[in-house]
Amino acid sequence: MYVCMPAGLDTVRCTQRVVAAELRLRHCPAEQIADTQRVVADLLDTPCRTAGVSQYGLTIQQSPTAPGAIRVSVNTDGMSTQREVPTPRPRTPADDSPEL
Repeated sequence: MYVCMPAGLDTVRCTQRVVAAELRLRHCPAEQIADTQRVVADLLDTPCRTAGVSQYGLTIQQSPTAPGAIRVSVNTDGMSTQREVPTPRPRTPADDSPEL
């Protein structure tokens, strides 16, 4: 998936909603969707606050190196960053037991 948006803090939330919708279509777990939305916000914070950046491109794709992981890439005028969001680890029964 690729989107191109005008750079601005108000467009970050819109981009996060688009990313969540795409990942739901891909049947990603809710925890991975939330993690990916946080990564999107982190990657877009600097370019959206930088003067002179008028737009950004965001790409979401399956990681070519880690099965189940999502690769998030942000491109602006001359800058490119990316991060991978892994599939959440399986929960064990101990995860649900109360602390003693």
